[in-house]
Amino acid sequence: MTPVPVKQKVLIVEDNSDVRRLYAIGLNQRGFQVKLAANGAEAFERITSERPDVILLDWVMPLMDGSEMLNKLSSDGAPHVPIIVISGHQPPTDKLLDPRIRRWLTKPVTIEQLVAEIEGRLVLR
Repeated sequence: MTPVPVKQKVLIVEDNSDVRRLYAIGLNQRGFQVKLAANGAEAFERITSERPDVILLDWVMPLMDGSEMLNKLSSDGAPHVPIIVISGHQPPTDKLLDPRIRRWLTKPVTIEQLVAEIEGRLVLR
């Protein structure tokens, strides 16, 4: 009997609801288990309760942006989860030193790019 593959959990943290929905649909269709958050504060709650395998993180968001979320994760001892930043901005050089950020993608990003990056990050864990 062949074992059924476990769907990897991906947390999408994106304040733009259209982009969030587009990523979710595309990743769900490719077999990922997707959780959603509209900002860093909501994402922090999901990280501790859902235990995602990888996080897709928009860097510029209201309430708690990507940088603030990373700081909160560090101070609260949250689990170490690989992060792929997806942003309309170029990366600040100091943030690339954070070992949780495995890749910084500049928008626009295709679903195929996301799948390749997620699969690559999950293998490297």
